[in-house]
Amino acid sequence: MKLIRIAAWALALACAPGFAAAATEIVFWNNFKVDKSPRGQAMTDIVSKFEAKNPDIKVRVETVPFATVDANLIQGAAAGNTPDVIKIYNVALSLHVAAGSIQPLDQYLGKIDKTDWLLPWDSTVFDGKKYALPSEYRFFALMYRKDVLDKAGVQVPTTWDEMCKAAGTINSPQVMGYGFGLSQSQAASILLEWADDMALAAGGSWLDDKGRAIANNPAGLKFMTTVADLVGKCKASSQAVVGYTYEAVHQGLAGGTIAMAGMGTHRYEALRATAAKDNLRWAPPPSFEKGKAAPVHVLGWTFVMGKHTKHPEAAIKFMEYMTSPEVQVVIAKAGEMPTRKSTYNDPWFKTPEASAMRDWAQYIARNGKVGQYPSGWLNFGQILASESQGIVLKGVSPAQALANVVERYNKAQAEGK
Repeated sequence: MKLIRIAAWALALACAPGFAAAATEIVFWNNFKVDKSPRGQAMTDIVSKFEAKNPDIKVRVETVPFATVDANLIQGAAAGNTPDVIKIYNVALSLHVAAGSIQPLDQYLGKIDKTDWLLPWDSTVFDGKKYALPSEYRFFALMYRKDVLDKAGVQVPTTWDEMCKAAGTINSPQVMGYGFGLSQSQAASILLEWADDMALAAGGSWLDDKGRAIANNPAGLKFMTTVADLVGKCKASSQAVVGYTYEAVHQGLAGGTIAMAGMGTHRYEALRATAAKDNLRWAPPPSFEKGKAAPVHVLGWTFVMGKHTKHPEAAIKFMEYMTSPEVQVVIAKAGEMPTRKSTYNDPWFKTPEASAMRDWAQYIARNGKVGQYPSGWLNFGQILASESQGIVLKGVSPAQALANVVERYNKAQAEGK
């Protein structure tokens, strides 16, 4: 009888006004700090709105930098402990599928509209299974300081030959004409994005469908020669590029110590929020042929579910909300390109503030390419960075550096390193 009375008391308490069961907490690994920056503030607002709409779910946001998220997730999966939701860069998806650190989403997605995406639904499908929902898209565009170019009387270059000449005219001990990064830090991300598009524009690729390096060809040589010419023949850049990361180039553009550089479009609004303000502009990336638009690979962060999530239903609810048109308008205002077609129907996209975003969406619609990257892609970036540094610091010929990249990478792949 005593047990019955206790059970009845507990049931009455649960049904009483003001009683609330403990909320389910999911852990979300985000790739940038939730701070007062445009993207950081947007994330704060988005998570708060999600929790308000779903009072039974709490989201604990943990910042895990791009350079460490992949290793941390794979190690956690091996130890039987992963966060519920993780942002993974699309180039690393195949790595995690192969490692088994993430799980397919198909059984949880329900009636999600597979046609309402700028890029094909299958772009994040591996072996017939859907592993990720795209968070945002970006491509490697030309960012430049209008004030610096105007002072030098230089027009925005449209080809790499024009870039060599224009950046060489500007380059000085105070301002680098064209900034790029060859550092192996931050997963050599700024180099990989640049090199990936350069090979595409030259009509080739670095790796084949089996993940083997095949770039010892004219396309690969064009990229290596461009690296050599920018520092050597054109004197458009300095040897400092061997230590430059994404962040270093970003800071150079913001402070006006770099006149032009390639960067992902997601950095545009953040750069314009610095002292650069309206002097920071963007243009399509230079091509190898006058009058021909350069094709670009469309990249971006995706939402995935950890292998050992304890709350898959709450996790998928959060992922679907984070990729909803409602949220995508918010991230667009913070500078990230939405992935859902219906997002672009929002009235904001007709305002002057959205002009760059509209232009980007049109550019990738005409010139964007989407692909899946083999699991060794990030390791390839480390080798490419190392050999490119040899061109700049040791005078290694572009042809020899390219041959070294192919030999070293294929050997590492064969040895399983």
